[in-house]
Amino acid sequence: TCLHSQRSEGMSAFCARGGESNFTSRRRHALAHGTARAGRSKALRADAAMGPASPAAPLVFVGGAAVDWIARVGGFPEPDAKIRTTAPIEVQGGGNAANAATCAGRLGARVALISKVGADSNGNDLVSDLEKNGVDTSAILRQGRTPFTYILVDETSNTRTCIHTPSDAPMRPNELDATKALDTAIYGCLWKDHCSLDEACSPVCVFDGRITENALRVADAARELRDDALLIVEAERLRSHLEELLEKADIIVASKHYPFESTGEEHLGDALISMAFQYPRARAIVVTLGSRGAVALLRGNWATEQETTDEHPAANDVAASLDALQSKWQSSSSHEPANLRVPDVACIRWDDAAPLESRYSPNRGDASERDARRTASALEEGRRNAGADAPITSSSSQDNCGALPAESLALLACTACAGAKIVDTTGAGDAFIGALSAELASAVGASRSLSLGSTFWSSALRTCSVVAALKCGGVGARSALPRRKEVNDVFRD
Repeated sequence: TCLHSQRSEGMSAFCARGGESNFTSRRRHALAHGTARAGRSKALRADAAMGPASPAAPLVFVGGAAVDWIARVGGFPEPDAKIRTTAPIEVQGGGNAANAATCAGRLGARVALISKVGADSNGNDLVSDLEKNGVDTSAILRQGRTPFTYILVDETSNTRTCIHTPSDAPMRPNELDATKALDTAIYGCLWKDHCSLDEACSPVCVFDGRITENALRVADAARELRDDALLIVEAERLRSHLEELLEKADIIVASKHYPFESTGEEHLGDALISMAFQYPRARAIVVTLGSRGAVALLRGNWATEQETTDEHPAANDVAASLDALQSKWQSSSSHEPANLRVPDVACIRWDDAAPLESRYSPNRGDASERDARRTASALEEGRRNAGADAPITSSSSQDNCGALPAESLALLACTACAGAKIVDTTGAGDAFIGALSAELASAVGASRSLSLGSTFWSSALRTCSVVAALKCGGVGARSALPRRKEVNDVFRD
């Protein structure tokens, strides 16, 4: 298939610069000395006033950064076809963790990124773009060629297809000094406040599910630094070592496909409860559902703080309860408002999760077949990423999962934003995660604890849905990411 495009004006500017930037030597200096005070990003001063009023917790993202080449077409090409783009190709920064960090930076959070990009002109521009959006880049490694993704945006179906080319020098398992990188990143978040680690509240660390072996070391370093560090893990699809990372997570943010792939359940409500038993440390499991909105399963104190908006459901009828909530989504979005409308949130709660054990525990009799499927998928993913001859290991969390205590569970369902202008959905999930991370960092900073308050989750889900909807109004993962003022304007209007 041949795709012809006009030359983009932005492309030549993006690719013209080469050689090692001044930043590269500054980053090496910062990593070598365990401090991020030298050569700080100018952008950290830009939008701080637009962020939350109280000092936020340091927010560190760990994962991928790449370049996105975005081509808009009238329809996806047939095999052996030749088509033209409908607009010049656009070149933007990409990568799940980098996109989410950019979103949080634009919302005013104190953000840093641990990643690896190439020592090339694309890498230079990636770093520059992150800094302009308030992301500290002192913990980014530089080597080889920057990974890139070619994205076809189908303007007829409003869908996108991604073709990824990885770096020729990906981050190796033992390449990252996790403790030094984390210290560097946290200092990068705190230096503007003239605040030390001892004076700061617990960090919030967000993992996009990539570079998992290094991510595991960063997670351990975060918990060694502060045992109440808040760890958020994205579960986009089954990957080698991802389960080990999910076992450490306080909050899991999953794609709409992952709960079914990981549990073998047929209904989303059942899959969520199964994941709650599978990962007993996770206090919240959030699933993004695209145009249908998002759901969050909360546990313990986070659940008991929620006000129930639906009749108390039968403990063994999770799927029917979720279906009832989904029918409310449809009725609430039956008309198209002129402007973006703040979404609605509904809640159901189980005050005692113990009766659910026989149905949802991973130690039940039919769990072995599900675990075999999950392990096989993870192994296959690992082989694709590392090569057919590379040794791949995978661990199941089944041995670490017991029954849930007699605690509460609450299921929050948030509708999508009615009235959203959909241009491109690329990076909508990253925007959701970036917004949720920024809201959590603000709440942790304000309370100096993980006690978030009764209104946090319903408010946060609404904010995340608005941010993701605004992002979809532009091409690519970052062009339409909103500032804090734009989000506030939606709620005010």
